[in-house]
Amino acid sequence: MTALREAVKARNIKQSTLAAKLGISKAAVSMQLKKGIKTMRTANKYGVALKCNPFFC
Repeated sequence: MTALREAVKARNIKQSTLAAKLGISKAAVSMQLKKGIKTMRTANKYGVALKCNPFFC
């Protein structure tokens, strides 16, 4: 399980809700949850949306 998936699960957020906050598709969120975050820019966006440190999302 990726750290991002754990962060989303801990906050009880649906993929569709997270996708809406980030302005991306649900499929893109699903892919990130499965494979993890590859870039710092993406990590920062998820960190803001999930209100967590980007290094732990």
